[in-house]
Amino acid sequence: MSYNIRKNENDKLEVEIKISQEKWEESIEKSYEQTKHKYTVQGFRKGKAPRKVIEKQYGEGVFLDYALEIAFADEYNNFLDNNLQIEPITQPDVKIEKFEKDGIVLVATVDLMPEVKLGDYKNLTVEKSKEKIKKSDVDDELKKIAERQARFVESIEPAKIGDFATIDFAGSVDGEIFDGGTAQDYRLELGSHSFIDNFEDQIVGMKVGEEKDINVKFPENYHEKSLAGKPAIFKVIVKKIESKEIPEINDEFASNVSEFENLEDYKKDIEKRLDEKLEMEKERKVENDLIEKIVETSEVNIPKILIDKQLDIFIKDLEMRLSYQGIKLEDYLNYLGTTIEKLKEERQQQAKDTVKTRLVLEALIKKENMIVSDSELDKTLAEVADKYKKNVEDYKKSLDNRTIAYYQNDILMKKMLDFLKSNNNII
Repeated sequence: MSYNIRKNENDKLEVEIKISQEKWEESIEKSYEQTKHKYTVQGFRKGKAPRKVIEKQYGEGVFLDYALEIAFADEYNNFLDNNLQIEPITQPDVKIEKFEKDGIVLVATVDLMPEVKLGDYKNLTVEKSKEKIKKSDVDDELKKIAERQARFVESIEPAKIGDFATIDFAGSVDGEIFDGGTAQDYRLELGSHSFIDNFEDQIVGMKVGEEKDINVKFPENYHEKSLAGKPAIFKVIVKKIESKEIPEINDEFASNVSEFENLEDYKKDIEKRLDEKLEMEKERKVENDLIEKIVETSEVNIPKILIDKQLDIFIKDLEMRLSYQGIKLEDYLNYLGTTIEKLKEERQQQAKDTVKTRLVLEALIKKENMIVSDSELDKTLAEVADKYKKNVEDYKKSLDNRTIAYYQNDILMKKMLDFLKSNNNII
């Protein structure tokens, strides 16, 4: 088997594949064996008619199309196996250049993974933040924890920002009740801005049992076009007001929410955890700054197909995240007044940047010959198995190839980041 390779501009590759007469005959025979059950021939049970009989009844070319698929697939896969440096990113577009008794010549055109011209990735200088945890940070964290421990008690006082008001409401535009504008026993946090602007502000000051007409105006870009920009009146009755009762931050509070008996020890623990978190954030910032500098000075011609694939990943990821919240992608798009096409258009640059970053990092890893050894993978899997209290061998057997590839990629990324941090200047 012989191949003639021609590389075109824009990272396209043409491969001329010559299929011998002998190989072609083998492919036709395979095509016959794999498809003969589809043909009905009088006097024979399905799948039992000889090839010549089927060809006579259905035409000599009856097995040719599938034979071409078989012949091409065998030779194309063999070509890739013997040219591992070639990385196609599309399925081949195949054309017949020659079809004669002594053999066949096929030409396959594929898009290749683009070449990356790496910028400088050593001896760069990035600054690491000198930020430290302050006393006010610890106090703010304590307040957040106390907020989470708050309980709600019914109040007879006028509603205020921060309270939860249980209300019935009915909205109308031009005197007509509109769909979705009516609810009963709706629990609304005042100040959450979850309703139209000024709606919650007008509930402030109301008491339990009080009724009121609330006047608002829908935003011009409101997702429901029939309501966009229109004034509306909501008839509201307050049925219950709950005030947030936040516990006092003292020794008793510390002992109730932590393993510590006094507030001072609890504060020290919070400071330690905040410091560890800040240190991780500073490290991530250093890593991102290094990658950003390398990507910025690297050159790569990004094919549209890779950008489109990345946009598809964005959409699938969005759809999955919405499904966790019980929201359909279609409903989400309708709410925003947009479409998948517009969403993709808005994310074009983000997708391009994501693809470029991935290609540059892959090129860097390849240039530095970074690999994941069996011992490195075994060590990681042992740590994960131990974390889940599982026998490491049983855990390994339970993993599919995709999960193993995930762990290998994670190890590789850590090695790459360690390499960057040790070969550049962090001040």
